[in-house]
Amino acid sequence: MVVDRAEYEHLRLDAEAWRLLNRSPHVAELLAEWIEWVARQDFRQTSSAISAAADWRTVASTPTYTELKRRRSVPVVPRRCAGSGCRVVVSVPYPAPAHDVFCPGCRRATGVAA
Repeated sequence: MVVDRAEYEHLRLDAEAWRLLNRSPHVAELLAEWIEWVARQDFRQTSSAISAAADWRTVASTPTYTELKRRRSVPVVPRRCAGSGCRVVVSVPYPAPAHDVFCPGCRRATGVAA
């Protein structure tokens, strides 16, 4: 690539001006703040895009590993719902709880309380 003398002189003067500008502590502080601002803006936009894409109701309703471990530690006995016409089999903790267990199919008490 060939650069004529006038263009070379213009580039050299421009580089000198940038060097002088970058020596200033005020400019260095402004540039650091600007870089931080751009990074935060990018993070905010990315976070907003992820939040908009995720269905947080599904994420929030997912049980944690601790909850799954607790559920597995309780033995269950399958029982047929006592509701008329309901064919849902309900897993009831053993021994049966003192309160009614509600059927997820018909939303009525299954009548399997102890």
